[in-house]
Parts: sequence; structure tokens; C-alpha cells
Amino acid sequence: MIEDRASSRSGRPALDRPGAWLVAAAVLYACWLLELVLPTGLSVVDGYVSELLADDQPHRWLFRATDSLAACCVLLAARHLRGRWAVAAVLVFALATLADTALPLDCAPSTDRLCRDREAAGAVSLSHHLHQVTSVLTFVGALAAAAVLERGTRLPGARVVLILLAGTGVLSAVLVNQPGAGLVQRVQLLTVSAGLLLGARVSSRGAVRPGAGPPP
Repeated sequence: MIEDRASSRSGRPALDRPGAWLVAAAVLYACWLLELVLPTGLSVVDGYVSELLADDQPHRWLFRATDSLAACCVLLAARHLRGRWAVAAVLVFALATLADTALPLDCAPSTDRLCRDREAAGAVSLSHHLHQVTSVLTFVGALAAAAVLERGTRLPGARVVLILLAGTGVLSAVLVNQPGAGLVQRVQLLTVSAGLLLGARVSSRGAVRPGAGPPP
């Protein structure tokens, strides 16, 4: 997400540039929107998107595949980014997203009473427990990348992305497993995709100030 190491005259194939990889990542990362046309049985208002990937869900492999591919695209983009903070942030985001898909939930607690009881009793797998950690790390990576992007560009769009991510992060913490938590998370995920698209635009134009670090 932040600046190409070489200009467009470097001879690099057009598809092997951070902008192209970030656009692909943004589209793939938003593939959870397929829940709007697939019979998932999950609420878009109260259920978490992670539940689409749970072991007992019918379309889990589709959503795991799109998230994994999105993370791989971000990793490919990271090869060409400049600035240690930018690279570190996108690596945390990408690797945590991969871990999210590799460590899915056992079941969907928002629709499964037995699943909620198992969670409350701690009778879920290690993968289920660790998924909560990887989800937090994914958000931290996205927020850090947005902060670097905003500091490096001072673009209004980057500031909006940062504010929305921070705001939805706070709301998500307040609404854990409460009505409306799923809707807040979906706004957050759309914001991440918007940030990836903005990062693609910036990297293509070389609009980031060299040496931009984390916010003070």
C-alpha cells in the first residue's frame, strides 16, 4: 500500500506491480459480499463474516479461498513497497489473514445455540480460540497500513479510511457478540477493501512521501 520502488519505466511487467496486486486483493477481500446471493443462513447484521468460513458452513471453502488469495496478492504487492513501516503493516495484515483462513471457527455461534454454549464452556478447538487472535491481528495490520498511508499522502480519502477503521474497531470491541456487530464488521471490511484500492492508486502514481513513517 504505499509506494512503488521503481517507476513504471523499470521494465516490470504491468501485472507485477503493487497497484495491480492491491486491486486484485481488494476485489478478493470483498468476496464475502457473495453471501448476499448465496444461501448462507447467516445474518448480515448480527453474524460475523468469519462465520462464513467456519467448519460447519456449506460455502466455507469458497470464502477461505478468496481470503487466502487476497492475502497472497497483498504479499506479492509487499515485494515492491517502500518503507519499513508500510511493509511491516501489510505483512501483518496478509499473514494474519492467511492465519484466519487456516484457523477457522468450529461453528457459527450467531445462529447455533449449541455453538454458543460450547464457546461459553470453553469446549471449542484451539483453532476456534486462535481465530479470535488472528482476527484482531488482521485488524491491527489494516489499521497500521491505513495510518502509514494517511501520513504518507495526506489524502482526504486516506484520512476517511483511517477514521472509519478506527471507529469500527472501537464499535466492534463494544458490540462483541451483540446485535449489530456483524453490520459494523462488514462496514470495516468494505473500508479495508477501499483502503487497498486507494493504496493501489497511490502506488501507481508514486504519491507517497519517501521515508514516511508511523504517525507520531
